[in-house]
Amino acid sequence: MAKRVLLTGATGFIGGRMFPALIDAGWEVRSASRNAAPQRQRQPKRDWADLDVQNRHSLEAALEGVDAVLYLVHAMGEAGDFESKERTAAENVAAAAEAAGVKRVVYLGGVAPEGKPSKHLRSRLATGDILRRGKVPTIELRAGMIIGSGSASWCMVRDLAARLPFMVLPSWLQNHSQPVAVDDVVFALVRALELPPEVQGVFDLPGPETLTGEQILRRISALLGVKPYTVRVPVLTPKLSSYWLKLVTRADFGVAQELVEGLTSDLVARHQHFWTFVPEHRPTPFDVAAREALREEGRKLSLSARAVEWSLQQLARHP
Repeated sequence: MAKRVLLTGATGFIGGRMFPALIDAGWEVRSASRNAAPQRQRQPKRDWADLDVQNRHSLEAALEGVDAVLYLVHAMGEAGDFESKERTAAENVAAAAEAAGVKRVVYLGGVAPEGKPSKHLRSRLATGDILRRGKVPTIELRAGMIIGSGSASWCMVRDLAARLPFMVLPSWLQNHSQPVAVDDVVFALVRALELPPEVQGVFDLPGPETLTGEQILRRISALLGVKPYTVRVPVLTPKLSSYWLKLVTRADFGVAQELVEGLTSDLVARHQHFWTFVPEHRPTPFDVAAREALREEGRKLSLSARAVEWSLQQLARHP
């Protein structure tokens, strides 16, 4: 009999890509959404569950008959104290999963920074700690920027590269990270569900290249065929930068603020790489993943947005 997984965050950036991958891997999937009614109308053949992770009764119903949980929920961008909400949600899931006899939890979190974590990263790390302290064997995968259409962090750097013929480069853009392709993240999440229960703990999920923020912007610009004029400045703080991002990118302002605060130190792998469990898999090179993400974004943009970007990019096409 096929195993059943509860896919939380099923309509999100990662969750929306997980369903076909899980089906291909032989899982029965119960997709969870805070408001599942519209999804049932659009996709009536899927098993949908109404799930509010702040509500234990909601969790009990969603977890009935489930073998594993794929935890992709976060509250950043919502009104109120998202750290408190995420702690409560993780506590509820850990307790409800144990009570339901779940055999595996897989959580996608964020990379631990070299320095003091931002509020966003602190909450992601705390969520992982709470889930791993539970009695259900848990794997926490930690990823930095995920390259793919729909990723908030990718949206920010993509829009900066596409819309700014002249760039100001603050000093914090010299910090390093290891961007990872969304397809690699999906692959890792599926394989993590399949590992034996004795495998548990924290595993980093780095991309194959370590890049500074400036290098990421320059690489994207090159793929777009532009070469923006740049100037480095030492005094532009992440907080000031977030206001600048509000004018240029489509990213939610509150989310952008939190993400930029997380870039104030290096975000590189410090724990065992998950890729050691799947040595046959080669993570996607940055340019390959970025080129595909750019294609996806291009298809989503309106004609007017494409026209504006094309006009701005002409100003950055210089030798």
